[in-house]
Amino acid sequence: MKDIFDRYTIYDFSDEAIILEICEKLRKLRRSCCISQTELARKSGVSIASIKRIETGSVTDINFCTLVKILRACGKLEGVAEFIPDVPESPFLIDQKTGKARKNCRSSYKTATSL
Repeated sequence: MKDIFDRYTIYDFSDEAIILEICEKLRKLRRSCCISQTELARKSGVSIASIKRIETGSVTDINFCTLVKILRACGKLEGVAEFIPDVPESPFLIDQKTGKARKNCRSSYKTATSL
């Protein structure tokens, strides 16, 4: 079975499958912290109904702010840093169609919108 969060296979999964996996991880995280859903709701400021929907996987979308609040309440806020990798800033970008360097994104945006 493929690991959903393996960097080489994550693109094989749908958005819904990834969200369900995040929901399951949040449930396990809360349990590992030995706190009830009610306590997590109180500590995070997220409604108990939202906590229950997240943990049962009956959500199709998780608000990023809600995720941050839950991670903070569980003392695992450092996990947020892994969501967006550090990318060195470059004065040039590579156009994916031509493979050539260009100075910024605006030039391709103007071209695409003027068509």
